[in-house]
Amino acid sequence: MPALVRTGRGGYRPARHARDNANVNELAARDVLLVRAVESADRDRTLFTEADRQHAARAAAELARWSASERGEEASAERFIEKRAGLLVGKLRERDRALTQAARVTAWRPWIGVLLPLAALAFGAFFQQIGDRQHINVLAFPLLTIVLWNLVVYAVLAAQWARGLVGGRRPPTGLRRAVVGAARRGAQRLQGTAGAAFATFMDEWTRAAAPLLTARAGRVLHLSAALLAAGAIAGLYVRGLVFEYRAGWESTFLDPSRVHALLSYLLGPAAAVLGTPFPSVAEVEAIRWPGSPGENAARWIHWYALTVAAMVVVPRLALAAGARWREGRLSRRFPLALDEPYFRRLLAGFAPDRARLRVVPYSYSVDEASLRGLREATRALLGDATDLAMRPSIGFGDEASATSGLDLADRSVGLSVALFSLASTPEHENHGAFLDRLRDAIGARLVVLVDEAPFKRRLGSHAGARERLAERREAWSAFAAAHGVAIAFVDLATLDVAQLERDVEPVMAAAA
Repeated sequence: MPALVRTGRGGYRPARHARDNANVNELAARDVLLVRAVESADRDRTLFTEADRQHAARAAAELARWSASERGEEASAERFIEKRAGLLVGKLRERDRALTQAARVTAWRPWIGVLLPLAALAFGAFFQQIGDRQHINVLAFPLLTIVLWNLVVYAVLAAQWARGLVGGRRPPTGLRRAVVGAARRGAQRLQGTAGAAFATFMDEWTRAAAPLLTARAGRVLHLSAALLAAGAIAGLYVRGLVFEYRAGWESTFLDPSRVHALLSYLLGPAAAVLGTPFPSVAEVEAIRWPGSPGENAARWIHWYALTVAAMVVVPRLALAAGARWREGRLSRRFPLALDEPYFRRLLAGFAPDRARLRVVPYSYSVDEASLRGLREATRALLGDATDLAMRPSIGFGDEASATSGLDLADRSVGLSVALFSLASTPEHENHGAFLDRLRDAIGARLVVLVDEAPFKRRLGSHAGARERLAERREAWSAFAAAHGVAIAFVDLATLDVAQLERDVEPVMAAAA
């Protein structure tokens, strides 16, 4: 992905000249996702203290900027994320070595990509059987099985490619389950916070690394298939030096003319390339068993070998090369979605200027408990280094002043919030007029936030409280949809940060 730098409006843009120092590779991405999983699970700050996080952020910012200045470039967001994760993983090794060792189970073992193709080559060379080592049935030639199997594989790959064009690529669930299963079997000792962190890490890693894992598996399997076929060809020629193979055929259902048509279709191109005439129908009939001793199989072996090389070895090597290119690109440039809430919070401290969350209440006096919730929501949405810019409440009927005093050119505002109380019933003439003015002035980076705390206090433990809460939510959702603004419901007195992120994330991603 391209390197990103903070724009000052809560979003990011490609960094100038940030090429070599902006790429998060596979190893760094694994550290980043491991740290993210630990921070999500470590609510009590036992694995990473607050001091650890602050120190890692400061040191990572200095390292990223120093590294960029050495190249005459702007410091990239990816480099900051990578450096911070590396520092925190070092702390994690000191405090829970078992967790870091379990995470390394996901690391690729290069020897696998060597051993499997070599094993396929040996299998093809030494276990390729040809009847009784004296006779070759040209209709049941072992190399023919390899050709037919690979044609089936090509058809499956083509179908998957076409399906990807129509419906988008889907994660390889079988491969993903295998990786997750192997890793979790190696981490059975992990419990508590470490166990929860590892489970989260494995889920996020296998999702993010699915394209890379697919390319890597494809490279190994295509190369193995090519070497299997090459080994079978080599084995035939080696055994042909010490045995005389006689070629012939027999069939219950096919007559010589049909056998000739079938074999000429399959092997005719190879015979033409080698400059050897293909047998006529009479010649094919002459080598029919059991009445005929057959003929020396050399030319049939040549034809089959060339056919297999053209239909299996070369295409599979080309597919392996393509998969290797994709693997290398993804391994060097691992995709990280920096617009997710977690990364936004980290990058807020890396930006040269502090971002702000602008809140404009309407007909709602925010109490101290809800104000604390707003500050927590600010950190959740835009990062720990983000300030809360609280505007005075706009009174009911005073919608014309919705944008009064707003600095619409303030580039530090990352997100604007129109704050309502669920205790109010939305009215298009008033609430709607206020919201329309804000939307027209601010644009895409506006979200409706409805505080449920006052309405919940009013309902108390009433028997129908849940139903009335749902009805009021539906009314506000329809209201926001009618005015083209995304909406999120929160109880600012007891804020659920995870739910808030899920509700607001689509707006943040679309407006970044």
